[in-house]
Amino acid sequence: MTTEPTTANEQLEALLERAMTRLETERAAALELAAAATAAKEAGNRRVSIAALLLTMMLSFLGFVRANEDGAIARDKVVALQSNNDASTEWTLYQTKIAQRSSYHEAQDALAREALTIPAADPRRRLGRFHHREYELKVRQLDDENRQVFYVIQELRRREYRASKDAEHHARRTTRYDMAIRTLTLALVLISVTLLVTRKYLFWFGLFVASIGAFLGVTGYFLR
Repeated sequence: MTTEPTTANEQLEALLERAMTRLETERAAALELAAAATAAKEAGNRRVSIAALLLTMMLSFLGFVRANEDGAIARDKVVALQSNNDASTEWTLYQTKIAQRSSYHEAQDALAREALTIPAADPRRRLGRFHHREYELKVRQLDDENRQVFYVIQELRRREYRASKDAEHHARRTTRYDMAIRTLTLALVLISVTLLVTRKYLFWFGLFVASIGAFLGVTGYFLR
């Protein structure tokens, strides 16, 4: 059983002691709150730093991949243009050989008509048959050459078509990568802003936007 203080000094000392105890308790609670707030802020800063680092790495990777796609587009366009020019040159050669073939046929017809007016014993008929066989040989040679030229033209056109399609495919990938880069940049800005305004919902919203950007980047890689 406690005894009540009987003098004014004892009462004052008891009041001071209780006040000091209350102040110490409040100060300890305040320190605990401050420590908890500091720890939460540090944890939040670590999350933001890690997320920002990952987003920066993803942006660097996408930038590298996009640069490769730009190089592939340039190469495909060069191949398509070169194939088109080569095909045009080969087509001109094909047309020239067709014209030569026609001239040989006309010469054969003219020679045949002329042979009908020459007597059978005339030596010119023998010379005419020689020229006729020579013209036939020339026509067969031109046909063989034109067949090869036609195959070359077909192959060049196929190469041009494939290169054009590859360029379109890489262009679609580049568009998807651009969308991913813009989305990830927005996510990086949102996450970085949380360091200034300490709003957790911005951090989580930034992560959501970052997941969209990552999805766009992955689908761009597998785009066909």
